[in-house]
Amino acid sequence: MSEKTGLPAQAFPAGEYLRDEIDARGWSVAEFAHILGRPTQAVSEILNGHKEITVETAVEIAAATGTEASTWLRLQDTYRLWKVARAEPQKAATVSRRARLSQLVPMHELRQRGIVPQDAGIDEEEAAVCALLGISDTTSTPSIKFAARRSDEGAPISPAQLAWISCVKRAARLDNSAARPLGDIRELASEVVRRVAEPEALSGLPDLFLEYGIRLVHVPPFKAGKIDGGAYLDRSGIPVIALSGRIQRIDSVVFTLLHELAHVYLGHLTSGIALDSDVCAATENKAERDADRCAMGWALPEPLGISAPISKRAVTQRAAALGVHPGLIVGRLQYQGKLPWSHLRDLTPNVRTYLSVWE
Repeated sequence: MSEKTGLPAQAFPAGEYLRDEIDARGWSVAEFAHILGRPTQAVSEILNGHKEITVETAVEIAAATGTEASTWLRLQDTYRLWKVARAEPQKAATVSRRARLSQLVPMHELRQRGIVPQDAGIDEEEAAVCALLGISDTTSTPSIKFAARRSDEGAPISPAQLAWISCVKRAARLDNSAARPLGDIRELASEVVRRVAEPEALSGLPDLFLEYGIRLVHVPPFKAGKIDGGAYLDRSGIPVIALSGRIQRIDSVVFTLLHELAHVYLGHLTSGIALDSDVCAATENKAERDADRCAMGWALPEPLGISAPISKRAVTQRAAALGVHPGLIVGRLQYQGKLPWSHLRDLTPNVRTYLSVWE
């Protein structure tokens, strides 16, 4: 029995087993054909493996021999499967290898992104995935240590999440810009909040972060990844921050960025990659709560100094006084439950265009 296919090492046509049954009863082929009410030629073709046993014929054979119809169908199917597996062993092996790749990473999306070549053979596909994940072969386990904040914290890292952080690492490796020694992170956070009062300033943030010794990259999310951002130390000890832009509103993007920056500031990256999804959701993780608190303090003062009823004019005036984008105030009020999520949405623009410049 083969462990891979579940098939025997050798199989025989169902007709050979049927011939044994006929011989055991002392019947001739013609007599057996008469019993079945079938032409002798048709029975001969079954016995010689030239004709397959139909469901109806299996029922008749079972009635004539006192056996089960399913036995004859099973014998026939086993032989057919064995023949195909023997004739095309490489095809089955290739299918298994492709299935393994799809268990590791979302292959269709990697092809769309050009990381796995379109119309590539299985060898080329495996080589591309192994290079992305940093593994020697597809049976190896990627050695990526995560410190994750996810809605399903107890679940294993999903293929989409693994692909995302691997693409982040790939993007960071391809960035040859030289980073300076780590600067004053609180000063950097303040500068980020000040600059993004004009959303287009998001485009230039990677250069700003390099001045403070941090590499900043953007990798769009994978469909099932649910990742907002992540941070880690590369092999040289340089902090790398990545955003997915899964939620493309300015308040979400800026808060996620400040949250990841807080992980750097608080020294959280020594325990692995800080991988964050649903950054606005509650968490029991102390490190995540500390990063939330730090990011919120950098973004806006508390209290905000806006009284109900909350109007667009009040928000824009307060934002101007603080020197921040009004979307940050809207996002904070919505998070605190003081403003419905459907209100003042025109003050929280989509910033996907600016993030795409980082790619």
